[in-house]
Amino acid sequence: MQLPLANCPGTSLPQHHVDLFRSRPTLDITLADGTAAIAVTRQRDVRTVLSDNRFSRERFHMPIVGAGGEVPLALVTSDPPTHTRRRQAVRGWFTKRRAENARPLIGRLAEQLVDDLIAAGPPADILTRFCQPFPNLVHMALLGLDSADLPYLLPRLTVAWSVGHHPLDEVTKANRDLHDYLESRVDRARSRTTAGGLIDALVQDESSNGLTHAEIVMLAKGLLLSGAETTASHLALSLIELLQHPGLVDSLRRSPEQIPCAVEELLRWVWFGGTIAGTTGCPHVATADVTLRDRLIAQGEIVVPVIDVANRDRDVFADADGFYPRRSPNPHLTFGYGRHQCVGMAFARLELQVGLHTVLTRLGGLTLMTASEIDWCTQMFTRGVSSLPVTWRGGGQ
Repeated sequence: MQLPLANCPGTSLPQHHVDLFRSRPTLDITLADGTAAIAVTRQRDVRTVLSDNRFSRERFHMPIVGAGGEVPLALVTSDPPTHTRRRQAVRGWFTKRRAENARPLIGRLAEQLVDDLIAAGPPADILTRFCQPFPNLVHMALLGLDSADLPYLLPRLTVAWSVGHHPLDEVTKANRDLHDYLESRVDRARSRTTAGGLIDALVQDESSNGLTHAEIVMLAKGLLLSGAETTASHLALSLIELLQHPGLVDSLRRSPEQIPCAVEELLRWVWFGGTIAGTTGCPHVATADVTLRDRLIAQGEIVVPVIDVANRDRDVFADADGFYPRRSPNPHLTFGYGRHQCVGMAFARLELQVGLHTVLTRLGGLTLMTASEIDWCTQMFTRGVSSLPVTWRGGGQ
């Protein structure tokens, strides 16, 4: 089987892809550059690959243009002990308590963006007017960046997220601009006496956290890219899925307490894709012989945990091939598992919950204008759309 998977329209992983992977718990595959690998599809085995020290992300080498540029992403592509040191330096800023404390700010940002949408009136591209700026503003506030810089940062973040969608010279320049901007911000943090955000805190605590100047810049860039860009794409895909179920939208408007549960099912259900394998799983290299099911994974072999298919594991999820917004429990692996579980998942969950609640409750009669002709965006680090035109009847307060 050749990966990445063909990009098909739709918010969920096509059933024929799911069925193909389900044929065996491990499958021989070929990556885009011809490299042989093994796909792992059952949730139990995916958890093993993501958490067992005998599988290394750091030892997998494939050039990635965009999504971090020439410097490896600080958390995504490193192993312990380097990964542990970097993660410990930032994890206190991404706890559930921190996210809950930020709820008022997150709510205000969402409300202001919807205020602007209502003031301008329908129709509107809700991707560029809400889905993209919303999580970016949240993460900029967390990092201590000036919100006035959003018009400068947003187009560069989008281009940097490209893997073939934009010309190489544009991607290179976008990454360089982002690096220079954040390096300048780290430099300014050295003259501050109080912490206005994560960047200031990391600089002021440099002697104890062990981070270098380059690592702080790299962490800031990675948190901004991998946090805000992924949430923006998922928010847009979630809206597409929900707006194709008008009865569900009405139910969520009447009973917004159901939104957190619906968000978990959207996280399980939405096909988020990925650069290298066309799935949300990062390739790992086996550092020792490991037996998964009835297969011996030899030292040096490349293993891809196919999280999208693990999220449809029939041994874990009843009616796994159906979208059920009230599904509970919902042990999906969309945020990963083990040491590489998404450090910002508490914020991502809250942003999705608040974003969907604000849009659905304040934009009455919200509908897609091009439901059958959605502009799916290809050759990006994750799946998404290039635009999402919508209309609505009116705005509520």
